[in-house]
Amino acid sequence: MSEAAQPVRSDVDACGLWDIVGAERTVSTLRRMVEVGQVPHALLLSGPAQVGKARLALELACAVNCQGEDCRQCARIRGSKHADVEIVAPGGLTLNPSTDSSNDRVISIGQIRRLERLAVTHPYEGRRRVFIVDPADAMTNDAADAFLKTLEEPGTFVNFVLVTSRPELVSETIRSRCLRLDVPPLSTARFAEWLAVEHALEPEQAETLARMAQGRVGRALDAMAEGDAFALRNAQIEEIQRLSEEGRGERFKFSEGLAGRGFGEPVNALLALQHWTAWWRDLLLAASGCGASVTHRGLGPQLAEAAERYRPADIVRFLLALAETERRLREGVNARLALDTLFTQIPTPRRKPRPVEVRN
Repeated sequence: MSEAAQPVRSDVDACGLWDIVGAERTVSTLRRMVEVGQVPHALLLSGPAQVGKARLALELACAVNCQGEDCRQCARIRGSKHADVEIVAPGGLTLNPSTDSSNDRVISIGQIRRLERLAVTHPYEGRRRVFIVDPADAMTNDAADAFLKTLEEPGTFVNFVLVTSRPELVSETIRSRCLRLDVPPLSTARFAEWLAVEHALEPEQAETLARMAQGRVGRALDAMAEGDAFALRNAQIEEIQRLSEEGRGERFKFSEGLAGRGFGEPVNALLALQHWTAWWRDLLLAASGCGASVTHRGLGPQLAEAAERYRPADIVRFLLALAETERRLREGVNARLALDTLFTQIPTPRRKPRPVEVRN
């Protein structure tokens, strides 16, 4: 049996492999590939952001190198210390530091040239070399062209795992040479159950957080890492509601303040956008008579009152603006500029009707 086809020991689960919530079908497929020694040389893991694709890629790297219970290989891979497992990400190690260091939002051709050199050398401490390209859609055109050549001439001891939430932005020629596996988000019920058990949340809190995260484990964990996920959510909802009542001057002042609080960083701005999008989506559902489908079920009366003050068409336009802002942030646009532009598009609510004075 060749090295490429050699199956992994049957007791690898004793090392804690595949201990991943959700994505059961994808996990089952990967496990079977490993067990029979049929792991393709190139895989493309596709799915929403923060759904667990990178974790799956790392577990696959463990599985093809695992030696059984209490495996040193798996411990080193999970600790980012393994010589044969490397994550190729924007701003990573490159052969051309003088020219590539100016842009840390892309995977450069210098990084791919370095990968090419490593991919032809035999494993140093494990059975196989594994390169995880995350996100694969960050490769420049030159980098993608160079990577294609590597994919066409793979070594028998190498696996490439490409990770992306935007597969349409990955070169078609690269996609055609990879086996694509989709990683779906968790169902709300399954996610809420896991949150209640693993993180000791009350059932109502667990369901709300599961809805807020839209089935994405990474998003929920990030929210909890920020502290009280619900207090943060409520504060950000209050802020965006208050801004709808303010003029442009106050909105720009608020945007400047966000940058000072760290929201000028794209990652932080994206977290805020997620809360705002969930709120305005709920407003649209409430305004359309679909209150049973909202994310923030505990805020039903507040949603119903707020929904009456906005035209559904205005809410739709702002939801599209939120989606466009998220896209621009992920592409590297200046966060402060993106937020300034977004805040000019917040819908203005209709004034509350004055109470009718009844005279005798």
